[in-house]
Amino acid sequence: MTKPIELSSPRLRLVALTPELAELQLSDRTGFFQALGVEPEPSWPPELVDDDAVRWTRDELSAHPHDAGWYSWVYISPVMHRLLGLGGFRGAPDAQGRVEIGYSMLTSYREQGLATEAVNALMEWAYQDERVEQVIAHTRDDRDASHRVLEKAGFVQSGRFPAGAEGFGVIAWAHRRGQIAA
Repeated sequence: MTKPIELSSPRLRLVALTPELAELQLSDRTGFFQALGVEPEPSWPPELVDDDAVRWTRDELSAHPHDAGWYSWVYISPVMHRLLGLGGFRGAPDAQGRVEIGYSMLTSYREQGLATEAVNALMEWAYQDERVEQVIAHTRDDRDASHRVLEKAGFVQSGRFPAGAEGFGVIAWAHRRGQIAA
């Protein structure tokens, strides 16, 4: 198995999914937990991460194996050896130097600042790549906790999109290289 990229922050170990880990997450959940060295998590994956999203990640990593890190990362408690959430990017930087970030925490680990810690660690990693000039995000307009994560990480609102067929609007966010979170 390809050795995954790992980051650490004060309370998290972040592991970038490899093509092999992404496949295990779909086909052998027990093997996925074992490969990460974590306790089995019955409620995995977190809210808003459905099978289509997991398949998309696997397919993108299979097509672009050298871009591991520009897709999904899992957030692990190094103390409890448990999965807490996941996040990452929707691919490598585009021609304008943008990457889009997303994140989701298991319910038990919300409202503890862990998502903000993970977003900050991932942004620091992304900005080490000279191609990255801006990190963007899109949140549902009814997700105040997600808005707080981005605000604490130094993002600013950059646009709004009205409610569509899904019944909710979307807020666009942006963070530029060199911006410092308050």
